[in-house]
Amino acid sequence: MSRQPSAEELARKAFTRTYVDDPQAGTLASDVWDDLLAYRVYGDENTAYPTQKNEALVKRFVELGSGPGDLVLDCFVGAGTTAAVAQKLGRRWIAADINKGAVQTTSKRLQTIIQNQIEASTQPQQATLCLGEDDQETPSPAALSFSVYRVNDYDLQVQHNEAVNLAVELVGIQRTKTDTFFDGTLGRRLVKIVPFNHPLTPLDLQLLQDELSARPDEGRDVTVVCLGKEIAVDAWLDEYNQHRPVNKIKVIELRTDQKYGKFFLHQPAQAQVSVERHNVNIVVDIEDFISPTIVERLEMDLPLFKAQIPDWRAMVDVVMIDTSYDGDVFNIVLSDVPERKDDLVEGRYELPAPDGKTTVAVKIIDMLGEEVLVTAQV
Repeated sequence: MSRQPSAEELARKAFTRTYVDDPQAGTLASDVWDDLLAYRVYGDENTAYPTQKNEALVKRFVELGSGPGDLVLDCFVGAGTTAAVAQKLGRRWIAADINKGAVQTTSKRLQTIIQNQIEASTQPQQATLCLGEDDQETPSPAALSFSVYRVNDYDLQVQHNEAVNLAVELVGIQRTKTDTFFDGTLGRRLVKIVPFNHPLTPLDLQLLQDELSARPDEGRDVTVVCLGKEIAVDAWLDEYNQHRPVNKIKVIELRTDQKYGKFFLHQPAQAQVSVERHNVNIVVDIEDFISPTIVERLEMDLPLFKAQIPDWRAMVDVVMIDTSYDGDVFNIVLSDVPERKDDLVEGRYELPAPDGKTTVAVKIIDMLGEEVLVTAQV
């Protein structure tokens, strides 16, 4: 009976490095990669994202750590370089970012790459997708579609610093950067913004009371801005305010406040789409599109004017169509990605119709990365 190797022997074998003596097989990589211009991005690869890295550098990492079909995860996707390289190298990928601009940049970049891969697959010979280095063989794409998931409400579950900025802009708070406890003032009142990752609790109010007690000369009242509050908060405030001639506390709860609460009520985008079969073709006509979030953001930037968007296409970043949608996987048959920032999507499309009855899916992505999916049987 053969002896089973010990755990130590298995570990030693797993971490054994084998060096190639044949100089024709390649050169040994050093820990200084001076053959790559790590932070320079040129040509069509450049997305103008401030921290973008070039694809050749990321390609080396992806190839070292994975094989075709493997799953690559980038939790801070930025300009989408890792996802773009993974898509070109036949890897599956998951990309995440809290920045809507990063999600938008990455989505647009991947849609262009996938469209090029779809077009290349119809050619007699698979075209090489340049990654900045010579490729022996381009792996087949692991997938030719992807979805964008909003795993939480971006406007609510945000980093504290960004949450403070949102609340300051919404409520009209004057920042006081020299104060280590209070975030600013609202008229003659001090303002404390409670982090949005938890509701206002009596403990938060007790900490506020302790801070005021440490400032005996402070006579101003206080406004607390929060996202939700525990039931016990109202009773605590009633008891506190009854015995306080100064430093009274008022709460602005951003979910329910009549004046400010609507900022945090997410109204999904909507689209009016006509899908018809004309002989051997399918005609898709996007008649209208509205994104309440975009309109409200514009009205915040221009508070004296009612936001007017004469052409709905100005709110749309990408249109994608699947003429044989199975309800599970969205296979892109057409992707309308404007080449320049000032260009608009077409809005009307005519595509070859599959044989028999089919489900057509139209996916519209607005400038903030929100998706609308419309389906119709024809």
